[in-house]
Amino acid sequence: MSGRHIDARHNYNLRKTMTPQQIADMFNDFADDYEEEYKGLGLCSHLRIGEYMAETYPEHQRAALQVLDVGAGTGYVGETLSELGFKRIDALDPAQKMLDVAKTKHVYERLICAFLNKNRIDEIETDQYDCITAAGAFNEGLIPVCAFLEMIRIVKPGGRIIFTITDKYIANTDGYRKELLPFIQKMADEGAWDITAVPLADGAIHRPDGPGMLYSFKVNVTEKHL
Repeated sequence: MSGRHIDARHNYNLRKTMTPQQIADMFNDFADDYEEEYKGLGLCSHLRIGEYMAETYPEHQRAALQVLDVGAGTGYVGETLSELGFKRIDALDPAQKMLDVAKTKHVYERLICAFLNKNRIDEIETDQYDCITAAGAFNEGLIPVCAFLEMIRIVKPGGRIIFTITDKYIANTDGYRKELLPFIQKMADEGAWDITAVPLADGAIHRPDGPGMLYSFKVNVTEKHL
């Protein structure tokens, strides 16, 4: 891997000219060091997801719910949800070596190596999941806005898409700055989902990155096309 790609681990501006495959390759090369580096940086978005999931789903329902952990990486969210009683969890990530680490946690039923974008993921059926979670997966070069259409397809009507994002990433990420919030509102106006937005304090997602938001979209439709 080039020195530039190593620097892009934490300098998101360097990701602006990288292809999705280059970013996936960066995380593949990063897999063995990822948890050690990010624990030192105060990554805690997975904890916010776990707290919200525990508040949303009563304990007696959790074991039966089908959850897809998007941008699963090495399995932080999967571990957190498993400890809370969620047992039917699948992982989705484009970096196979990150998934290889996640597999060792023994918290996922399936590990799917695929990019989440506007394209259909053939391994996943329409209306398959009760909930999609994504922690730390919305920043430069990762999940594009168009991917919400595929998420709507694979979540059951009445199911949820739950994710965290910092205000900093909304403001500074090329693909989000002018598109993300208008798209979220457009889908709500058209009845595709109902929005719950939970403000998160400075450092609640990732210590260096300031305040942000946890979004929970209750999906009302089977599919949505622009």
